[in-house]
Amino acid sequence: MKTLFLFLLVGLKPVATDTSKVYVCDSQYAKKYHLTSTCRGLSNCNYRIKKVTVKDAKTTGKTLCKWED
Repeated sequence: MKTLFLFLLVGLKPVATDTSKVYVCDSQYAKKYHLTSTCRGLSNCNYRIKKVTVKDAKTTGKTLCKWED
């Protein structure tokens, strides 16, 4: 039972609600939002990285980064 529980805990990914804070590249061409500031999808950002809500990110047309999907 303990082994199964540990396995389930390791496989969990962060879940974002509309009020959760996520990270976006502040470029006009950025198309994704990221659950963590260390996501490798943000490594190409040459602009400022901003922390916004999921709702704000979606309102500007951004979708979840494929590395975190």
